[in-house]
Amino acid sequence: MGRVVLAVTARQAGKLALVIGLAVAVLLPSGPRPALFDGLPLPQAPYRYVNPPPDLASSNQPPGSGQATLPVQNGQVPGGGVQTSDGQVLVYFGLGALRASSSAQSATIRIDPVTDPPAPPRASQIRGNVYRVSATEEPGGGEVTVVRGYNITMRYPPGPFQELQFYDGTNWHSLRTTTVSGNPYAGATPTALGEIAATAPAGAGGESLLTILARIVESYGLLAFIIVFGGIAVAQEIRRRRRT
Repeated sequence: MGRVVLAVTARQAGKLALVIGLAVAVLLPSGPRPALFDGLPLPQAPYRYVNPPPDLASSNQPPGSGQATLPVQNGQVPGGGVQTSDGQVLVYFGLGALRASSSAQSATIRIDPVTDPPAPPRASQIRGNVYRVSATEEPGGGEVTVVRGYNITMRYPPGPFQELQFYDGTNWHSLRTTTVSGNPYAGATPTALGEIAATAPAGAGGESLLTILARIVESYGLLAFIIVFGGIAVAQEIRRRRRT
């Protein structure tokens, strides 16, 4: 019995291989897909660890801190933001989110990586660094009070991630967390100053191949859709020419 051989060029074979890979990823379960270019993965410098994994110790760079001084008028801080020098954490306080004493002239906001972090939350692991957000008034150095939630955006290293958690000095508390599709950043709105960390379930490992494929398609949703159906059209054209 003879065999039917479909002749394709090297370029066509490459397109078909891409179509097959994307088609497999499209069939994987995923959440709602963003619009084209919404949440595309951006090139990232290596994550900077306080305590890097052994295989990254030789190339690791120390994480940065951040500081900003905001004016105070009648005990009210008009709002503002601060980020670490390496861009791994960004904090923004809206108008009236902070309150200082009536004698305060300015408020200094700091973000610092914690060199001696607390034990991880129960049934969780800490992913990356723990960061401390603090605010003091001048003159006097007294603590500034948070009267309304502020925004924090934190980068987490490659691997598993579930949520941001807040440490009040005694206990960890889960924060309602949002993520940016395709990018390793998470955001939350804490209502107090303290230490914050990215966390994942204890024992969770790195990303599998299927998870990576699903994340890629989730990020590039419409683009993948166009490529897949464009590839199908190419395959159909090859078959049509074969028959003629």
